Amino acid sequence: MNKLSALAFQTVHQHLLEHGRPLDQARYRFYFERGNGADVLAELAKFQNADGGFGHALEPDLRTPASSAVATATGCAFLRAVAASPTEPVVERAIDYLVTTYDGDRQRWPIVPPAVEEAPHAPWWTYAESEQNFGGSLINPTASIAGYMYDYPDLTPPFLLPEVSDALLSRLDRAPDQMEMHDLQCWIDLAQARELPEPVRQQVVAKLRRAAPATIERDPQKWASYGLLPLDVAPSPHSFLIEVIDDALIDANLDFWIDQLQPDGSWPIPWNWATVDEQAWAQAERAWKGYQIVNKLLVFRAYNRIEGGS
Repeated sequence: MNKLSALAFQTVHQHLLEHGRPLDQARYRFYFERGNGADVLAELAKFQNADGGFGHALEPDLRTPASSAVATATGCAFLRAVAASPTEPVVERAIDYLVTTYDGDRQRWPIVPPAVEEAPHAPWWTYAESEQNFGGSLINPTASIAGYMYDYPDLTPPFLLPEVSDALLSRLDRAPDQMEMHDLQCWIDLAQARELPEPVRQQVVAKLRRAAPATIERDPQKWASYGLLPLDVAPSPHSFLIEVIDDALIDANLDFWIDQLQPDGSWPIPWNWATVDEQAWAQAERAWKGYQIVNKLLVFRAYNRIEGGS
């Protein structure tokens, strides 16, 4: 069993300090140095627009300053991670944006707005292709957003969450067990909502217990490519899907990530759009590396894979 050595941990931390976004540095302090969640919220607020949505490359492959559903879902994930209070202005504004931009005719949040074309972005975020690329946004990001709104149900109109959850459960019933990987991650976001009604949670979890083992990439030879890895669905031994993922796959994935660490203290990003815009991709890659450093260190700590603990 491999462990991240103390020296490697220091190298990773130094990379984050030198190259990571202040947001991810604040996340590191929150998780590993008993930092203040308020510092994370203060950094997150710098990505929030006057309309309450998030933009400004919070999702690093989407460089537009304009608000989008996908960037706001990303922002809400950070809110959940620090258990932000519903009275925090950054929370109130984000939920208000989501209420305002909800498409009641189709029970969804369109994933990106036309404004994405005004700034560099990865090719998969092209607005004209977004409806087809993301299945009409009926699951991604709608299931995630519904989950984050269930974290703050008192901030939403009474009709909205029952309406969208009914629509989502209907879509879930029709979904195959082997799902599109991003859709599965969105369902996980929904299942983890603090105030999700228990009957809804049970239905989603039952589906995910079948879907997760069918959707993850089980071949370690393919893990260096972009895909859904075992640790993506079970990032800690306490994850609600841990029981349906083989222990051997979890251990192999942990070993793989430790072995993948680069000499500069970062992990490689398994996608690239430098051929579209080399300078913009360099900025995005740098942000992704800092974000992934914090995520991977959390996983290693959860599985006791850091030498000497942390």
